[in-house]
This record gives sequence, structure tokens and C-alpha cells, in this order.
Amino acid sequence: MNNKVIIALAPTGGWGAGRNNPLVPEDIASDVIACAAEGAAVLHVHCRDRAGQLTDDLSLFDETLGLIKQGADIILEASTGGLSELSAAQRVLPVTSSHAEMGSLNIGSLNFGDYVYQNSVADVRFWIEEMKRQGVKPSLEVFDTGHLETALNLIGDGLVAEPCNFSFIFNVQWGMSYDKRLLAYLVSRLPTDSCWGAIFIGSIDFSTHLEAIDMGATIVRVGFEDSLEYNGRTAASNVELVSALRKELEKNGHKILGPQEARQRLLR
Repeated sequence: MNNKVIIALAPTGGWGAGRNNPLVPEDIASDVIACAAEGAAVLHVHCRDRAGQLTDDLSLFDETLGLIKQGADIILEASTGGLSELSAAQRVLPVTSSHAEMGSLNIGSLNFGDYVYQNSVADVRFWIEEMKRQGVKPSLEVFDTGHLETALNLIGDGLVAEPCNFSFIFNVQWGMSYDKRLLAYLVSRLPTDSCWGAIFIGSIDFSTHLEAIDMGATIVRVGFEDSLEYNGRTAASNVELVSALRKELEKNGHKILGPQEARQRLLR
């Protein structure tokens, strides 16, 4: 069990407008600042336009992050992912932001609902090199078991420096479905001294979050990008999700790490 836990936030759902989904810089920043006050220490954020579509125009992205940094201390994990027609070079642009400390590194391709989520190994190597140039720590995102083998190969080749941060993403349609035995296998394959977290798409409560922590997870994530549902309720805001998760974690004896302690864990 890991008694010290980092809460990560992914605030914007992929459906666009509606259901209080924060899309514009002022709304995202207001949401994130409130979530940071409730215990969120890591922000996972995509570069989107005002309609919520992924874009390579960093103007709103930079505006959003500037507003957030005025009101909160939170680690920025710039996303290079999401379904879009953007090229590999366009997708990596968010990690060039001066605010970026971490970057999501999608390790492999998979069927993603009715679409193909393309992350070729050549593109992964390109993104790694750009993150190195920017001094951004990669978060190795694993959507299926073969992605972990790819990650281990990249580490073995010296392309990704240890210690590493891993995110296991469960329950994306046609990705890997959550099972405690599967998570135990994935964790058993990790290099020594790795930090890892779990993301549960479409979760309806925090039972899997708690189970992952009991198995050693350092990070668990909530937010509209993952699910609006928790404990029989539909959240009206991201801060509602963060607050509910924090209370659940503290009730189970876990300490919530702030951003400075989280940096010591994640940015080694």
C-alpha cells in the first residue's frame, strides 16, 4: 500500500460544450484553481480551441496556463494525445510551453471505439526526443499490455531515462479492461523505483482508485475527461470530483501530497 497519494486532474471532457464542461481559458483556470485548493497536484491538459477541438494553436493553451499559474501551484502535464488529424509534430507542441513540467507519452496505437488511435513507435521516439529538448518528464501512457513491452524496450535502449513515471489507462473501448490481476501483472513488469498511476475511464465510483493505491499506485486521476460519475452521483464540476476523491482517500488513511512533494516524487 502507498499511503502518500497524488491526485491528478483531467478537467475537460472530449464531448465539447455542455454539462459544465470547461472549454475556454477563464473557465478551465477557475476550475483548476479550485481543484488545486481541494488537493489536486497534477493537471493533465490538452491544447484545444474554444469549441473543445484539439488544435496546434497554442495561444489559448498558453493563456489558460498563465491564468492557472497566477492562482495555483500545480504540476502541468501537457498532453500529446487525443483523437485528431494533427501530425506528430503538431501533437508534441504543448510540451514546448514554458509551463510544462511533464508530458503524456502515448506508447502505442490501438482501436479507440470506432477510430484508430495512432501512436507509431517512430512517432513515440520523436516525442521522446522533443521532451528531452524541452526538459519535460515523460509520463508513459499504457493503454494495452503490448504498450508496456514497447516502453520497456525504449527504456532498455536508453531513450527514456529512469526512474520512470507510468500511467495505466483502463476501460477505453477496445483497450485493456480493468482487472486487479492484470494490474498486478503490469506492476510486476515495471523497472525498480518507477512511479505509477492508474486512470479509469467511465468509472462510477472510487473503488478501483482505492484498489490501485492498495497495490502501490502513487497517482490516481479524476476529471471530466475520465468520468462525471462517482458514488451514485453525477458531478456538476471537477472540484466536486476532486473533493469527493480526497475525502475518500483521507477516510481510508491516505495522505494527499501537495505540488512540491509531488514534484519530488515525479520529477526525479
